[in-house]
Amino acid sequence: MTNIQEPVVAPNRSLARRVGRSIMLVLTALLSAIAIMVLLSAVLMSVFDSAEQWRAWRTDHYWTLATWRLVVYAVLVASWLKLKARLPQSKRTEARELKRLEIMVILLFLMIELSKAFIPSGGIQ
Repeated sequence: MTNIQEPVVAPNRSLARRVGRSIMLVLTALLSAIAIMVLLSAVLMSVFDSAEQWRAWRTDHYWTLATWRLVVYAVLVASWLKLKARLPQSKRTEARELKRLEIMVILLFLMIELSKAFIPSGGIQ
């Protein structure tokens, strides 16, 4: 006589509920980003008289801002390496997609910095 056990039943979440939750999460993230941008714009316009003055300040302080961005990039890389080290060895060796993603992020960092280096005022005038 064989002893057949019942499979463990996963929580029954409907597809509509999962999709709705995902949409709400994305909308919340977008609205939060918009609110932060509006708040930042209000603060910048109270500090600077015009957008041209803000652009001039940004151009004059390019190296300070570049140093800040490089520190942020270094923190992101260090955090990613710590997180990646926590992955099981089998997942790390199989993940070609992970390597592609890392290369794309490095190229993104380079494109951002090169665009800021060659067009430091924020646009072509």
